[in-house]
Order: sequence, then C-alpha cells, then structure tokens
Amino acid sequence: MEIEEAVILAGGLSRRFGTDKLTYRVGGKEVIVRVSEAVMEVAPRAVLSVRDEGMGERLSRLTGLDFKVDESLPCGGPIRGVLSTVRRDNTLIVPADLPWLSGDVLWSFLRLCPRSSVQICGLLWSSRVRNLEPLIAVIRSIEQLAHVRRACPLKGVRVTDVHRASSSLLLISAGLIPQSWRLLDVDRPQDLNRRGERWKEEMLYISPESLGNPYRRAVSCLEEGDREGAMEMFNLEAGMLGDVENLRIHAERDMMALGVTNGGGD
Repeated sequence: MEIEEAVILAGGLSRRFGTDKLTYRVGGKEVIVRVSEAVMEVAPRAVLSVRDEGMGERLSRLTGLDFKVDESLPCGGPIRGVLSTVRRDNTLIVPADLPWLSGDVLWSFLRLCPRSSVQICGLLWSSRVRNLEPLIAVIRSIEQLAHVRRACPLKGVRVTDVHRASSSLLLISAGLIPQSWRLLDVDRPQDLNRRGERWKEEMLYISPESLGNPYRRAVSCLEEGDREGAMEMFNLEAGMLGDVENLRIHAERDMMALGVTNGGGD
C-alpha cells in the first residue's frame, strides 16, 4: 500500500536506557539515523515528533528530517506525539528506538496492509497470548483521532486508544513478516541483544463499529457525565477485544478507574 507520510515518535526520555538511546550508535550509526533511513525507503516524506525544540534541532541535524514539537495536550507519552503530528490519512507511525529497523521489513508489513476497508493496520506480537504493538501502525484514516483527542481530558489516554477508537482494524502477526525481530524496540542496553521468539502466523480483524463502537460511545458518556454508561461501554469493549491482551486490559482499566469514587484512577 502507498504511504503519504511517516511520523517517527522521538519524544522519549530514555530513562531506562541510561543515556540517549536515539543517538546511541549501533553498527556505526545512530539509532535515529537507522530508523529515518529505513522509513524514507517506504514513505515520500517523514517528520520527527519531539518534545522540545532543542531535541528536534539535534535529531534534525542527524537525520535531515523536519520535526514538530508536541502540542500541550491534557495527555502525555507517545499519544501526545501521535495527536500532535499525524495530519494525513495513510500515515505510517513508528517509534524512534528500533535499532535494527530496515526498509525491507517495513515493506513486508505494508504489503500485508489492505488498501481499504480498515481504519488502522497494526502489528501483533502473537505467541502464547496476543499483544498489540501500538507504536507501529498505518493510520489509514485520521477520523478516529478526533475521538481520542476528545478523550484526553476525560481519562487516561494511551496509544492503544487510537486502535480502540477505530471503526475497524486489522492486526498482522509478526510471524507473517520476515525478520520481524527488526521491529523490536529497546528500553534497556541489554535489549540490544534480543532477537525475539517465534511468532504465530495470523491476521486478526476487529470491527468495533459492529457494536456501535463502544469506545466512542464511552467517550460521549464521559462528556455527558454519565459514568455508569461509560463503564458499561468499556465493559462491552473489553469483551469485544478479549483476543488481544493489552487492548482488553486497557479497556478494563478504563472501566475500573470509573468505579473508583475517591478520586483515584488507573
């Protein structure tokens, strides 16, 4: 499938790595350079999503890419970068901490994404349980981002909310992608030595619109102050997403947070 633009999420603090992992050299190249080169093999243009001007200028000098500073939104983490930077349909998002990323593995992923019928095409780590990799995806339609933006001041928002707010999504198992270990990120220096495990070969199609999109209905309930209605919708969503562990857990956490009456949250 054709990509209109790529967004490289580069706003992390590298706390667990101990030093700036994006400028850490792997095989003689900075990690951020490796990622930017791979992305430019599959996209006509790319932009760096960064947390401040200084960081953007440093990474831009290394990669030659433009950057955009994340907006001041009532939500933090990578989802702030997605909401601040993704402006086009058919946008590829990837994290900046993929030291082994290659254009070939991105092409393999993109070839499995349909040209139509789904709002988002995501990556699934599928072994004993299925877990979504939320930071690697093709956002086929940006329509669902408006619903996530609405949710920001109302609850804890994560990158998985982009998938949950979609009307339809296709999740592609890493087992279908040659050298899928190149899509593994790093949090700590020891992660540089991992190569992953054997993943199942499968695709999973989920259609939240078939149930009226519980996530979107929950957000509407929250806007109206209807906590019980929102809890009911998140519970419905958790059942619908039961095949993907972290998606189900995040829906359950949103539901449980609304059941706390002393001001607590997830």
